[in-house]
Amino acid sequence: MKYGKLTTLGALLATLVLAGCGASGTDADPGAPAAAAAQPEAGAGVESDAGTATGGYADEGYACGLITRADLETFYGGPVGEPEPKSVGDSRFCDWAGAPGGTDSYVFLWIEKPIKGVRGDANTEYDELRSKLKGDKAVKDVAGLGEKAMSDYYPGATRVRIVVEDMYITIGVQYVLGKRTLTPEADVARVTTLAKQVVGRM
Repeated sequence: MKYGKLTTLGALLATLVLAGCGASGTDADPGAPAAAAAQPEAGAGVESDAGTATGGYADEGYACGLITRADLETFYGGPVGEPEPKSVGDSRFCDWAGAPGGTDSYVFLWIEKPIKGVRGDANTEYDELRSKLKGDKAVKDVAGLGEKAMSDYYPGATRVRIVVEDMYITIGVQYVLGKRTLTPEADVARVTTLAKQVVGRM
């Protein structure tokens, strides 16, 4: 099964869970991007363009161009799989397999802009989610990253969410349950480092 399919299904299920119940800080996956559930199948790989983002935001591969293979080899400590770019309207997405042919984890980057009738501006969306997660011990503010940022850590994923101008950015690593080996602090730290690299290239 391709990562594009896994991501789409996972995001859809997370959105349904959030709609049906509040974030508990345990098994819930709060704040999944609304547009992610509508992601199309991934196009051809962008190996030659990975880490360059030369075509600007208009390019479907823009998000994948903000992450380099070297970034992820450092992140995982070894060889990684292939990037898969997607786009929905003015939003850009990238999934990157954590190992060649591997299925235990993948890094994802979602960059979303306001969509009329679907989502408001990035600041409003971020603030509403942060307010909803107030008191959740799995969620922490991250200083010095974009205009505002927070991290979260749940059984299936570690993420950092960031606001940069009109963009709502989510970067993280998704796991098959039971396959994570890092502590919450160590996992959040490496995702935050990757997030800083991405924002620095925007």
